[in-house]
Amino acid sequence: MSKPYQDELHLTGGEIIRQVTFGMNDGVVSIFALLAGVAGADQTPKTILITLLAATIAGALSMAAGEFISGKSERDYYKHEIAQERLEIHLTPEIEKEEIRLIYKRKGFRGDLLDQIVNQIIQDEDRWVREMVIEELGVTDLEPENPLKNSIVIFFAFILGALFPVLPYAIFQTLLSPSSIFWVATAITFGGLFLAGALKKFVTGVNWFKSGIEMLAVGLFAYGISYLLGTLVGVAI
Repeated sequence: MSKPYQDELHLTGGEIIRQVTFGMNDGVVSIFALLAGVAGADQTPKTILITLLAATIAGALSMAAGEFISGKSERDYYKHEIAQERLEIHLTPEIEKEEIRLIYKRKGFRGDLLDQIVNQIIQDEDRWVREMVIEELGVTDLEPENPLKNSIVIFFAFILGALFPVLPYAIFQTLLSPSSIFWVATAITFGGLFLAGALKKFVTGVNWFKSGIEMLAVGLFAYGISYLLGTLVGVAI
């Protein structure tokens, strides 16, 4: 089966940017919220660092596994639909030919031009199958990215985002007071939140400054709730 033309900038590159952006967003927001919670509970810097590292690895693995399973399921689904459509073409070719005719008729083609299009498509079984499946599923490409590659990208993107709140606790563990480390981590993470939001410009097209401020607001909300809950738990125990 011939592979359709792809605009590498808008499809392949865009998909990688999307994965990096959202993986990084999840990493920085979730680990920052966790930091606020454990810091609010008045834990030691060593305990906080261990907690953040464990959560970073667990979160990255969870996201990577989810991406892999989702991608593999999508590929398997497409393969099943292709096999099913190929079988239907073999068993009921006239019915499938009429479906192709109706598809292109709905697109506005009529008369001899419609006949030419239909005859051209059904001359190549692979093309015929692809046209049928794409139209029935409402997708533009039946060959999604390698799920293993996507899961690896998501894994490291999550870790990249998590580094903003984690690194200060790893670097300044014995150099600064617990409160100083927390505020350094908070300041650095604010920058990370803004950067992660600004990167969404490459996915959504939204103004980078507006997108950065929105992500910063989301992070601050998660931070405030987690810190409050952590403080309440610390008081309770």
